[in-house]
Formats: sequence, C-alpha cells, structure tokens
Amino acid sequence: MRTLCIALLLGCMPTFPQDPAPRRPRPVDVFAELNGAWGGTFVGYAEDGKELYRIDVHQRYETVDANTQKVEVRDTMADGTVIRGEGENTAHRQADGTLQLRCVVRKSNGETVRHDGRLVRGPGGQQQLVWFSKSDDRTETFREWVIGHGDKAEYHIQGMGTYSGTPILMAGTYARK
Repeated sequence: MRTLCIALLLGCMPTFPQDPAPRRPRPVDVFAELNGAWGGTFVGYAEDGKELYRIDVHQRYETVDANTQKVEVRDTMADGTVIRGEGENTAHRQADGTLQLRCVVRKSNGETVRHDGRLVRGPGGQQQLVWFSKSDDRTETFREWVIGHGDKAEYHIQGMGTYSGTPILMAGTYARK
C-alpha cells in the first residue's frame, strides 16, 4: 500500500496484472462432460416391462475443434455380435445465440443414425442433452447427462422409441474408464 501511495504522489500510475479476457465458450463445449472413455450397460424394455435386450457398451468422445466432437462406439450384443460405430456430435451457434446440435453415427452393420438435439434443464436443474429423431420406421427421444467428475463420473441415458410400431423404453448407465 505504501508503494502505491508513493507512486500516486510522484504521478506514476502503477500497473496491475490484468485478467485475461473471458473466453467465450465454444459451441462444442456443450459436450465437454462426455470427453473420454465410458463403459456400461444399455437395456431395452417392452411396454409391459419385459427386458428385450441388454448391450455391453463402450464409447469414446474426443473434442476435435470448436464445433465437433468425435464419437466412437462398440456395442456387444448378448450373442457376442459386435457392432462398431464412428461419427460426430456437432454444435453450431445460431444468430439468436441458441445451439443447433446434431449427432451422426455410421455403424458397421450399415446403419446410419442421425439425431438432432437441444439443451434442457433436468429435474434437478442441471443441464442435460435431449436427442430426437423421426423417420418412417423409427422415432426416438432420449436424454443424456453426466453426474460427478473425473473417475467418479457416471453417464446416464433414458429414453423411448418406436421401431416399426413397437414401443421400447431404454436406459443406460456408463462409468468413466
């Protein structure tokens, strides 16, 4: 304080370190909690609650640039069949400030899955992603969120879909690997 007073008396203006300009979030930052490797189980249920399938899931997410996150998926079915997928989550800021979200995954079985998304506030107030798609034989809506941080994080998915007229309730829980 004494140095500051002397500097002011002598007509010198002291210099203070300046905070760097705040970094504007990149659109892709909306997916940041997903970055890394995850593994767990994804289950589908019929409308009467009967389990239809149980898939061992491994996913990896990696931010590529300001708008893109790379997605890699390996699903192991109950019979041992493995389906791999590669794709991307993309986020683009619109003129009104909202984000346009898209997920596209190309699978080794020839299927390409496309979803549009939006950010929502979950029941506990936390940010979540809702993904949705609709085509002639498939309609899906599901939400995703991460609870916790680092090695203790869990990635959750809950959703519903109709596939060739059959409704399915879906749920998945994955741990960070």
